[in-house]
Amino acid sequence: MKVNDHIHGFKIINRSESKETSSVAWTMEHEKSGARLFFLQNDDDNKVFSISFRTPPFDDTGVAHIVEHSTLCGSRKYPLKEPFVELVKGSLNTFLNAMTYPDKTMYPVASRNDKDFQNLMDVYLDAVFYPAMLENPQILMQEGWHYEIDSADAPLVYSGVVYNEMKGALSAPDDLLESRIMAALYPDTTYGYESGGDPEAIPQLTYEMFKNFHQRYYHPSNSYIYLYGDMDIEEKLAYLDEEYLSHFDRIAIDSHIEKQAPFAGLQRQALEYPASPDEDTAEKTFLSLNWVTGESLNPVDMMGLEILEHALLRTPAAPLRKALIDAQLGKDVDSSFEDDMLQPFFSIVISNSEADRVDKFYSIVQDNLQQLADKGIDRTLLEASINLLEFRLRESDFGSAPKGLIYGIRVMKTWLYDGAPESVLGYEEAIKAMKEGLDNGYFEELIRRYFLNNNHAALITMAPSKTMAAEREKKQVEELAACKAKLNAAEIQQLIADNKALKERQQSEDTEEALKTIPLLKLSDIRRKAYELPLEEKDLNGTKILFSDVETSGITYLSVLFDAQVVAQEDIPYAFLLSELIGNVDTETSTYGELANRKNLHTGGITYDMVTYTKMNEPDSSTPKFKVKAKVLREKLPQLLELLQEILMSSKFSDEKRMRELLEQEQATIELNLQRSAHQVVSARLAGYLTPAGRYADEGGLPFYPFIKGLLSDFPANLPTVSAKLSELAKMLFTRNNLIVSVTDTAAHYDEFAAEFDKFQQKLGTETYPAQEYHWDLQAKNEGLTSSSRVQYVGKGANFLKLGHAFTGTMHVLETILRYDYFWTKIRVQGGAYGAFTSFNRNGMMYFGSYRDPNLTETLAVFDGTADYLRNFAASEREMDKYIIGTMSNIDTPLTPQMKGSAAATCWLRGITEADRQKSRDEILDTRQKDVQKLADMVKDCMEQNVICVFGGQEKINEHKEVFGEVRPAL
Repeated sequence: MKVNDHIHGFKIINRSESKETSSVAWTMEHEKSGARLFFLQNDDDNKVFSISFRTPPFDDTGVAHIVEHSTLCGSRKYPLKEPFVELVKGSLNTFLNAMTYPDKTMYPVASRNDKDFQNLMDVYLDAVFYPAMLENPQILMQEGWHYEIDSADAPLVYSGVVYNEMKGALSAPDDLLESRIMAALYPDTTYGYESGGDPEAIPQLTYEMFKNFHQRYYHPSNSYIYLYGDMDIEEKLAYLDEEYLSHFDRIAIDSHIEKQAPFAGLQRQALEYPASPDEDTAEKTFLSLNWVTGESLNPVDMMGLEILEHALLRTPAAPLRKALIDAQLGKDVDSSFEDDMLQPFFSIVISNSEADRVDKFYSIVQDNLQQLADKGIDRTLLEASINLLEFRLRESDFGSAPKGLIYGIRVMKTWLYDGAPESVLGYEEAIKAMKEGLDNGYFEELIRRYFLNNNHAALITMAPSKTMAAEREKKQVEELAACKAKLNAAEIQQLIADNKALKERQQSEDTEEALKTIPLLKLSDIRRKAYELPLEEKDLNGTKILFSDVETSGITYLSVLFDAQVVAQEDIPYAFLLSELIGNVDTETSTYGELANRKNLHTGGITYDMVTYTKMNEPDSSTPKFKVKAKVLREKLPQLLELLQEILMSSKFSDEKRMRELLEQEQATIELNLQRSAHQVVSARLAGYLTPAGRYADEGGLPFYPFIKGLLSDFPANLPTVSAKLSELAKMLFTRNNLIVSVTDTAAHYDEFAAEFDKFQQKLGTETYPAQEYHWDLQAKNEGLTSSSRVQYVGKGANFLKLGHAFTGTMHVLETILRYDYFWTKIRVQGGAYGAFTSFNRNGMMYFGSYRDPNLTETLAVFDGTADYLRNFAASEREMDKYIIGTMSNIDTPLTPQMKGSAAATCWLRGITEADRQKSRDEILDTRQKDVQKLADMVKDCMEQNVICVFGGQEKINEHKEVFGEVRPAL
């Protein structure tokens, strides 16, 4: 292929080398339809396809988000209720989802299997161009919103998947604040609207508006098609042309994104957010200063702003963060730089503050920025931030997300706004400009241009209101009552009939004929042998080394695990506190700011954590570890180990000011993250009711909050105890006879690693401390955790090993069946929750959970009905194959080098052998209907234990308080 060639209806517009992604980049256009196409050609077998559309919303109804959900509910070629779910059940995908952004909607898929990849592409393309939603109003009712009513004397209520999803999303104050920031900064453009949908506005969306939005934007002329990986591109172009694009003519589509005109001066807004009626609202106000900062089409400045955000606000050495913390305006400082839009914005947020501190906040920010611009930013600080960003760009480790997917999202930062897609993938030139900027005043100039001399800014306070939630609910009840009062008897009967018809559709089975339209791989396409997790046990002068020989592109991945069984039971909360504080306090020879700079200059990051492992088939076993995890370029290993030795052996915990700051930040972080991680809180509480390891881990969860609060309540008096405890625990934990090390690198470099690490371990303490015994009072508290949330997170679980059942690989297939069949239908489709999930672990823990759920007891009833569902479970051979294939897509998720080493070490620590993994894999691949049915008794036994935990709205939980052993505020 070469530029100006015409291939299968496409004209090649540009070819370039994208050396940073090891690809050749091709830009094309489909001449008949106007579709744009960008192809990153390389030898990665994890192929990615996405089709995206520019979809700027023009109101708060969430129409872009609801259309994204709805396109995947059946189409011309695939006349099922939910082809998306059928794909998830039966595809080897490595990614399958859709995402709504403030100005675009993306439909990406990825797979390593050629046939599967082609199938995924076809289902998605048919979905976006020929969706059933255009003919079937029930899809809007289900995915968006509808009036729920089942009898003439019942009140009207709103329900719908997106409606409940956004009720949950905007229950988190920080998410609500971000939505309000965008409304303040972009009052005249699409960015001022909530693209996800505001629950108060979603019911204004009519079926005509819904269809018109699709017809306006979902056309090839407004599309951005992205392909990545090792594939026959001519075959793909021919397919795209013949099957889809040639059936459309190029048209003019107005999806242009207008720029917000700059403000004449700083805009101020005072807003509120809902708090629980019994919540203490002192110091719970957010202060936020925000700027619109240029355009995403300027990749150099975008990188410069990313580095500035890190250097000034994200590291312990950050001067602006330090100034704000020192001013005691609030308990924590957060920041964000959002550049996935035409006009990016930069935010500084103070949490746990008061509204009357806003002027002081503004002046401190302005004065410090002026000082930094005039006197210059510390060079080492900037170098450290540049190094860290460069490390991450070169490493390109996105966890379980395919590399090609992240590149595909990245190219939209320019491509969507008519810039060159490949321009954002190259970072070498921008990094070079950053390093030159250390000497030519570039960063100081950025501060002047985008902050000091920029009037396009908004200063916002968002204060808690104890009455807002009740007033909002009262208003909604009144509106719905008034709406019902306007309806005559025939119209009410029509609504009841519509609800009945919707439920009948939701409960109906897809026909065998319709199911067969979804192409399916064969089980023979899946390898029988488990993928190896390379691990070799080595000994380094008495220390156990778990070595994984993996190609790491010059990076050493290191985990140092100290045995935490030496910590007394009453001191476990202090061990969790140590993991939060260490590395963020001064040592004998360095300030915490100097430590942060050294860490960012020489490493790719260091984290500290308390973790606990259970042995396979031993539910009451618990092996706690203090885990230090780091990554570093091989040649910088000595600097990493020197830094670690200093932090572990000589950290000081006596500085009252610094210690108070860190504890207050921890308190604020727990409060902020609670709504977002409520499902994890619920699962951790359940595990804590049932097993020693679960209880140990939960000590760092919800109970950690009152522990921190108690320490802060009389901090000067408590500090000597805290300081002594932390110093004592550091001395007990960080000894060389207390050590297991996991390292991932190539075998050729092991000896040089061993030589350096031996020097490090020789400097650790040599004392021996006795292992402690723990006696946990395990009991099912069955808590109802109340909050200001408008939705619930419902959990129920048990330990099946303790009930006499054994773990089997079939349980993984059961996870797929429940998540995408029984739970999907009952909890999401019929119940209106955003999602439901389940997990079965080798340690015996089973967990059923719902996410952003309008219901509570109804969901518990669904969980309780699982055993009956399984007894009556019937699936054709084809359907069983589908569930197995869908399960294997999770089992065989491609692992990064770091993930391979981590998984191998975890298996070793839990006593899981290669043979165990192979046995589980064989059981998955051999699962048949009868094997699933056999699990009914296990599920029944688990459900009969009646172990529950629910996080949710105060009113809903109190309405059902008889379900709980204890009802209390979550915090």
